[in-house]
Amino acid sequence: MAALRGVSCGRIRSMSSWYRQVEPAPKDPILGVTEAFLADHSPDKVNVGVGAYRDDNGKPVVLECVREAERRIAGNMNM
Repeated sequence: MAALRGVSCGRIRSMSSWYRQVEPAPKDPILGVTEAFLADHSPDKVNVGVGAYRDDNGKPVVLECVREAERRIAGNMNM
C-alpha cells in the first residue's frame, strides 16, 4: 500500500512540474464585463455580461432586438 502511495505521489509531482511550465491564457474580455459589474458600486448599474438578463424580480428579460430577430427568422423560411 505504501508503495502505491509513492507511485501516485511521484506522478502528481511530475504533473505538477509540467503544469508550472504552462503559461496562463490571456483574460477573457467578455468575462471582464462581469468583473467590472461586480466591482461597480452604483445602484444604477446594469449587468450586460454573459448570461441571462433578469429584471428586479429575477424574471428573465428578452431584449427587444432578440424578439425582432426571432420575428425576422420566423418570417423567412430560407434561414
